[in-house]
Amino acid sequence: MRNFRLVQVSACLVMLVLFVCGQESVAQEKYHPHVSLKVVPRDRAENSTANPEAAPPLNLYPLQAAFTQSYPTIGANADGTDIWPCTGNSSSTGPNPDCSTIGDPAITFPSNATAIGNPAFVWQLKNIAGWGNGQGCNALINGTGHLGVPYLPCGQAETWYEDDSNDSTDDLLYTMVVRQGDRTIYDSGTVDIGINANGGQTPPVDQIIYNPINFGYGPGDGPGTGPNNGNCVADYNYPLTSPANPGAEYLVEAGKTCVAPVAGWATITVTTALGTPEYTKVMGAECTSHGVASPCYTVKWSRKYQISQTWDIFLE
Repeated sequence: MRNFRLVQVSACLVMLVLFVCGQESVAQEKYHPHVSLKVVPRDRAENSTANPEAAPPLNLYPLQAAFTQSYPTIGANADGTDIWPCTGNSSSTGPNPDCSTIGDPAITFPSNATAIGNPAFVWQLKNIAGWGNGQGCNALINGTGHLGVPYLPCGQAETWYEDDSNDSTDDLLYTMVVRQGDRTIYDSGTVDIGINANGGQTPPVDQIIYNPINFGYGPGDGPGTGPNNGNCVADYNYPLTSPANPGAEYLVEAGKTCVAPVAGWATITVTTALGTPEYTKVMGAECTSHGVASPCYTVKWSRKYQISQTWDIFLE
């Protein structure tokens, strides 16, 4: 299954190196995202002359975005986590065993550095050995199976932002859409990652949300089975069983139909926001058709601090 990942990092230094993650599907369950969170507070010396009035307005601030290489082995670390992104730890609690050293002679990988995949603009639709992780960006031909088992991403979308919201109670929301003109080749729906628990840190933290993906649809999951087919992701852990955040991510489908990618430009748009949930009790088939006991709950969010990050890639 396709996974999202979220990492909080220092903004001071990024070490670029060349993520694939997934889980086995059960029954006929479609892909769903899963977000992991790492908190890396930013190092900053105390400054007695700091002027609180000079602080930026409460908000999320976009930093950078790219489609990067993904590691070809799922959960390759000994603890079952992924090779990257990997943040250093030179504090008294370090080092990070997943990326403990860097340099020659070796030093502890510092807390203000992160290892991620190399970004690229041009991506291949077909599998080509030696190009990235070898997987093409067309799910129908790269080996991705029915309903995404196995799921073979060709790259990893990464968006960085700084959280100056001072909001640690609202939900962190994520959507990602990839289009070629009016054709949709990827739509994550709205992913509720969970409570934005680290939004009130001082100094504020930077965050990376990363998402290993391919485009279009796999065998037996084409436009005729839409909407919410292929890489247009269906509801996951939703509707809810109670009017509260479940403590695990859930996804509300966008109702889009994914088609096959073609050679040419593709535009990636990622929207990140905080939102206050409003729950509505529903009954009957609205619950049971999703395998959830009746009654259940739907949700809408009053959004705040919303940012969008948009960039292009080229498929050939």
